[in-house]
Amino acid sequence: MRLASLQLFSNSDQIAWVGAGGKTSLMFSIAKELFADKCVISTTTKLAYSEMELADRPLKPDNFDNFDVDQIKGVSIIYRGLVENEKEKITGFEDDELLKLSAILHHHQIPLMIEADGSKRKPCKFPALHEPNIPKFVNKVCVVIGLSAIGKPLTDEFFHRPEKIAKVLNISMGEEITTDHIFTLLSHPNGGLKNIPGHAEKFLFLHQADSLENPHQVDQLASALTGFFDHVLLSEIRENKLEIGAHWGKIGCVILAAGSGSRFGGPKQLAVYQDKTFIENVIETAQSINFQKRVIILGSYFDEVLPVVNQYQIEVINNQNWRTGQSTSVKMGVGYFKDQSVDAVLFLLVDQPQITPSMVNNVLNLFAHQKGDIIVHSYNNQYRHPILFSKNTFQDLMNIQGDQGGRQLFEQYSPLKINLLNDYLAMDVDTVDDLKDLSANK
Repeated sequence: MRLASLQLFSNSDQIAWVGAGGKTSLMFSIAKELFADKCVISTTTKLAYSEMELADRPLKPDNFDNFDVDQIKGVSIIYRGLVENEKEKITGFEDDELLKLSAILHHHQIPLMIEADGSKRKPCKFPALHEPNIPKFVNKVCVVIGLSAIGKPLTDEFFHRPEKIAKVLNISMGEEITTDHIFTLLSHPNGGLKNIPGHAEKFLFLHQADSLENPHQVDQLASALTGFFDHVLLSEIRENKLEIGAHWGKIGCVILAAGSGSRFGGPKQLAVYQDKTFIENVIETAQSINFQKRVIILGSYFDEVLPVVNQYQIEVINNQNWRTGQSTSVKMGVGYFKDQSVDAVLFLLVDQPQITPSMVNNVLNLFAHQKGDIIVHSYNNQYRHPILFSKNTFQDLMNIQGDQGGRQLFEQYSPLKINLLNDYLAMDVDTVDDLKDLSANK
């Protein structure tokens, strides 16, 4: 997929770039794809003089007091001068100078990208005490790591500051680096998260995807890292063009639990499965996933169910119109997330307490790779939850009626399907006998 289709960056952005694994070439590729008319690249550290060849125009202003933005043509690199005693490198600006440049570019809506550390062209690094030098004014920080580091021995050949990495991971030099090690480095407060301003949106590029035998090889790693980064992208440069293999973004979760359970004969929400109520099972499944937010829609038996729900950190909406059908709860859930910049919403049903976190992650990973408008589970050609709806469907979801919920859109948006081979995972509980069957199948 193209990065532009994800609409993650804008002309007002001021972005710091840190990490390793092709960071500079990735930064320039993104600048040329998204901001080919005007974009400025600079640094708070040192850049190789040869990297100026990646820019359309180099600029070396004396100061920014009377800087003319008309000088900026295409992707322009702005630098202070050559590094003393290192003529093959250029240097950037002090904080006060960079702040002036930031203000000028922001006024003219020209994006600014700042390389804030070095990596000696290795796929993976650990920051030194003095880095990364991320300006406080940036609104986004992009962290880059080269996936070619996976499976490599921890040596100077593949890693920048391997002795620091060994200490953080509590391993010996020469040991093979795994995805678990990569997770630890990227989620470490003095590693991938170091010096990122609290207000900045955090992006992680799992770069060099072409080094993987299978693009799904890092799905579990990416999913886990969404707990630390706002966006995780699988990327590579192919034939001098940036390719995004997958994007894990912001997903909302809605638990539908407003029904009366008329066929069950009482509040299904409080029925017990594996020593917990249905509603506790489903909430705990939702909380095990890195959703942007979770909301539960209650209705029938509200007063009885609420004390159980209040044990958890989750938003609650009371659907007082629950009698008119599931569509009212669906619309409340979508309405809650509609203005929260989520990429999609995933729906869970309270009458499926056996749904597993892996089923949810399968949906989220498929959405990351293929961006389907609707993703469902299927068993014997029948649709089953969990079901995901992308933001492209939100307006239509707000117009549905009756008791079929979001299934009314399945003809309009052809769903991607995940086939279930186990009838246990496909079951939903409508009656007491259904619960007996579910418990017998576990």
